[in-house]
Amino acid sequence: MELKKAIGVCLISLFSATLVVLIARSLDSQAAARLEPQLARIVEELEAIRTQGGIAAPADEAAALQTPDNALMVYYFHGVRCETCLAAEATALATLESHYAAQLKDGEIVWRVLDYMTDPAAKKMAIDFDVITASVVLVKMKDGRIDSWNRLDQTLALAEDKPALSDYLQKEIDEMLTTAESQSDTETSPDGPAIPVPEAEADSLPLPTGPAEIPLPE
Repeated sequence: MELKKAIGVCLISLFSATLVVLIARSLDSQAAARLEPQLARIVEELEAIRTQGGIAAPADEAAALQTPDNALMVYYFHGVRCETCLAAEATALATLESHYAAQLKDGEIVWRVLDYMTDPAAKKMAIDFDVITASVVLVKMKDGRIDSWNRLDQTLALAEDKPALSDYLQKEIDEMLTTAESQSDTETSPDGPAIPVPEAEADSLPLPTGPAEIPLPE
């Protein structure tokens, strides 16, 4: 089935490439130059079919499916695109690049944009995180598992106010990072985590010395 699919895609791509070449020849050189990027893309797809047996997934989609074992994932879920949605996404990314550049570079923070309307994997994640509209979701990964997460429900409400949205995102991200650091310090402390000691142990409680004196009616 995969071979048939690859052959079909190959034939369609070859037909498209031939059609584009014929059209380009019928146009002037300037118009043909504008079609060169399309030809280059088709060539890349054909090369992917030849070397991998199928069309390679776009780099951003492939990256979205990969999750580091230990990192703070900053997911931006979106459905149908609109100006407010795009503004919120742009502010979120700008906030990360401006205030968390070092963490992004080191992989401590990872930014991902997911389309929960068309991507089945993103749709499943959106259901898990109760996402019903475009929003940022912070997910702390620890040893390859979700340690904690927080859906930022005010993302769209603050989209038109960039400073307010940026401050909101920073506050929530800092809280997640601080919590993660505190947990890490407790786990790696040589003395071990502090365990509260009961004020009174069972052995120290007074025990009855005889039967209780119950007053009898006269």
